[in-house]
Amino acid sequence: MAAHPPATVDPHAATDAAHGAADAAAHGGEAGGAFPPFDASTFGTQLFWFAITFLLLYLVVSRFVLPRVGAVLERRAGAVKSDLDQAAQKSADADEARVTMERAIAKARSDARAMIEAARADITAKLTAEQEAAEKRLADRIATAEGRVDAARQKALAEVPALAEGLAREIADKLTPSRSTPAPRQRVAGEA
Repeated sequence: MAAHPPATVDPHAATDAAHGAADAAAHGGEAGGAFPPFDASTFGTQLFWFAITFLLLYLVVSRFVLPRVGAVLERRAGAVKSDLDQAAQKSADADEARVTMERAIAKARSDARAMIEAARADITAKLTAEQEAAEKRLADRIATAEGRVDAARQKALAEVPALAEGLAREIADKLTPSRSTPAPRQRVAGEA
């Protein structure tokens, strides 16, 4: 068997290892140790301080924080309920006002229609009365005019035989030779 040469020891490596161990001890333990919360040797103290901290936090939250939060929530709930009640009341008032307004508009329209119908009936009655009066005046004028026309026609018809006779004599005189004395003429009714 072959013999191995003796290992040489580096004097600087030994010093570096000693300094590393001293630094690790100064900084809280071994450099290759476990994470402190997971170190089984500290579980008891960790649980003790966790319980005390939790108890103190629970007391502070339950005695001081939660009552204030609860009071704020109650005030907000009251304010929201009050606002909702006011909104419901105002909505009901608005609906009532709308219904009242619609009734007033319907009544005003009905009154306006009644006034228009009354005015229309009044105007129609007045126009009918005026038209009847005008027709009566026209009928009277027509009757008067027809009476005058009939009188003038009767007068004209009464004068026609005398005119016809006069014209016939004149024509006969022109057609026949002239005589020394004309025959006496007979008077016709209506002649002067």
